[in-house]
Amino acid sequence: MSDRPHLRFAGLYLHLYVTAACVLPVTSYILSTFGWRAGDIGVGTALVGIAGTATSPFWGRLDDRTSWAPRAGIVGCAVAAIAMAVTLGRFPHWTTWLTLAVFGACEGPLDALLTTRVLADTALAPRLGTLRSLGSLGWVLGLAIAATILTLWPAHSQWVLVAAAVSAVTAPRSWGRHRKVEDDGPAPPDGERLPVRSVLVVLALTVSTPIVMSALIQFTAGWAHQGLSAGPFLALAPIALSAALELPAFPWVDRLARGRSPLVLAALAGPPLAVSTGLLALAPSRFTVLAVQPLVAISFCLWYVGQSRMLAACAPPSRQASAQTLGSALSSGSASLLAGVVGGQLADALGYGGLFAVLAGVALAGSTAAAVALVRRRSGRVLASLGVPR
Repeated sequence: MSDRPHLRFAGLYLHLYVTAACVLPVTSYILSTFGWRAGDIGVGTALVGIAGTATSPFWGRLDDRTSWAPRAGIVGCAVAAIAMAVTLGRFPHWTTWLTLAVFGACEGPLDALLTTRVLADTALAPRLGTLRSLGSLGWVLGLAIAATILTLWPAHSQWVLVAAAVSAVTAPRSWGRHRKVEDDGPAPPDGERLPVRSVLVVLALTVSTPIVMSALIQFTAGWAHQGLSAGPFLALAPIALSAALELPAFPWVDRLARGRSPLVLAALAGPPLAVSTGLLALAPSRFTVLAVQPLVAISFCLWYVGQSRMLAACAPPSRQASAQTLGSALSSGSASLLAGVVGGQLADALGYGGLFAVLAGVALAGSTAAAVALVRRRSGRVLASLGVPR
């Protein structure tokens, strides 16, 4: 079989994450160069996450009924990025908020839709982690592009948004299909409904990892700056380092997943994350924050591949995109909001050390729940009746 599909999907992951990295992590920086207040910046960044979480199920349902939903989403990302670059500083704040919401609504579901197509191809599915590692490379590359533009043209920070649009429109055009229908073929039969209960059971066993991961992403840079007197490069280095380490970690997880239940991967994701956050709580230092990143990368890869495979196994073929986008919205999306709100309150009340200690407990609790479910299933008990995939 030709390897062209592998290259196409690798290119899609690469371009999607370059686009995301040129917008999501640097939006607050760009807006600050235009004199925005912190409160107004917070509204804009929150709208990205809210819009992506709220619209992901819609995109999944649309993709189950058509073949053009992902292409519409990536075009929407490019249009929103260009619109923000053009209007920023020239029109009222609400216009920028609107473009950020549109970008979030279009970008939010794309990873889940792409993963749906990879898992639907029997030749590509065993290499999900390897293909997704190109997204990690794209994230690092996007951060490097953004940093270069911001360094060379500090008075024109909106050019980062143009780079995001260029990455989107130059992505491979073909996304393939996740079910065998014609472009204008019939909608899925009414009898094949999305197994919401099964999706919720899957998320109950996996959601602890994205909660802890989101809190680390949102608070590590601020903690490093305030608590460790780290400069901007050191404060952002852990995020970039973790993404870079996912490149070798994802193929390793693919090999680990062969012949094993995806629930095993979900259970294994917790301990490395608990060790990472525990070390940050007990021995905070510049060395520690960099040294734990291999464990963080391994945890993320185990969770991503495990949850994606579990969601794919619990839904019928005609509802694959709906299951993946709903899972993404309820795990990554809600976890990000929860981590931001609750994590901020915990950091204020307990300090960053207390926050990291709580996160270690959350990671261990989630891993324990997945391990108990695995033992119960292997002993012949009932989780299968709830729809949790083997």
